Amino acid sequence: MKNKYITSTIIILCMTSLNLGAQNKYNIESCKEMAIVNNRKIKNSRLEIDASKQAKKEVFTNYFPSISASGMGLLPKDPLMSLNLAGMSLGLLDKGFEAGITVTQPIFAGGKIVTGNKLADLGTEVSQYQAKLSENEVLLNTEGLYWQLVSLYEKEKTLNIIDAQLDVLLKDVELSYKTGLITNNDVLKVKLKKNEVQSNHINLENGIKLVKMSMCQLMGLELSVSDNFDIAVPDIENAESPIAYYVDHSTALSERMESKLLDKNVEATKLQTKMKRGDYLPTVAVGASYYGENIIDKWRGNGILFASVSVPLSGWWGGSHAIKRQKIQEQIALNNKVDTQEQLLLQMQNVKNELDNAYKQILLAKDGVEQSTENLRLNTNYYKAGTVTLTDVLDAQTLLQQNRDKYVESYTGYQKKRIEYLQVTGR
Repeated sequence: MKNKYITSTIIILCMTSLNLGAQNKYNIESCKEMAIVNNRKIKNSRLEIDASKQAKKEVFTNYFPSISASGMGLLPKDPLMSLNLAGMSLGLLDKGFEAGITVTQPIFAGGKIVTGNKLADLGTEVSQYQAKLSENEVLLNTEGLYWQLVSLYEKEKTLNIIDAQLDVLLKDVELSYKTGLITNNDVLKVKLKKNEVQSNHINLENGIKLVKMSMCQLMGLELSVSDNFDIAVPDIENAESPIAYYVDHSTALSERMESKLLDKNVEATKLQTKMKRGDYLPTVAVGASYYGENIIDKWRGNGILFASVSVPLSGWWGGSHAIKRQKIQEQIALNNKVDTQEQLLLQMQNVKNELDNAYKQILLAKDGVEQSTENLRLNTNYYKAGTVTLTDVLDAQTLLQQNRDKYVESYTGYQKKRIEYLQVTGR
């Protein structure tokens, strides 16, 4: 699994370098794919899975026998015993060593070994669910930044259209001023409007740069490449109805990672109750021990087989209350599960309502763009015919800009809400 991630990362990073160098533009899917592979939060969640697997292997070793060894060397300054035979001094116990080894195999430990391994398995599953939550969060943020960038690009496009219209209008008013048909005040009004458009351009450029940097950071790219990073702007003229995305929320609840984590939390508290009960059950073990020593230049050893039974009699005085307290924790976990699942259902309904509202806002905004476009056309013609003032034309341009911006915001907001609804319904 780890090798697959590494290989995928290398391939995508190589593609990234080529794409950035060639000024290629990324669509939403390629942005999300890169984020899944490169994002540091997702990488950490994968490491958490690896860590939980190692913890599982560690707990599994409790099934194995425990082995302990000991040894001691003896080298006194003077012999511990001495004899004087026929005028000759003989030192005894002047050096030696002893060693021992013990092997103990647990037979029954109050069920704590089995339960501990079940908890370790549970921990691995939980880390996988949490990794999926991290992935969902990163994908949602990536989608949000993508559509935010689309919105800024579309607003920039609107400013370019307005700016081009002002260029034409400026030529007309300058010509009218030279011929004495209007005063210089009208020329100044158009120039002030152009300055306003340029100011908006500057603000948009700064916003675009910041969003690009945020996307690079989310996708695991160096911030320095943000100047060469760009996206493919999709067609935003039409939005599909959200009806196709609606599902039964009660059925979708079981697919939510949050709901699965709640189930695991209830399961964990039950296992913890078993662990607590195991603290007050007898433990049984068998083993073997061998001991040897060499102190008087002669090796002596002995081995034994043994069985042990430990019963925590006095522990039950407080143990019964500890077990009851843990049973209460089980009920708390169950209540939290029911309460949170109800909140998840409310969240799904709320996001569905927001998605439905966002789609209706698109339809209204689209109608507003059509009406303001026609309003500008009419006011431009009326101004050329001399029946309206220049202010009417400038106001019509401002109204068109506002309605186009509103449509862009409605469309991109709908796309963000669409992916959010898919996520809160477990997809």
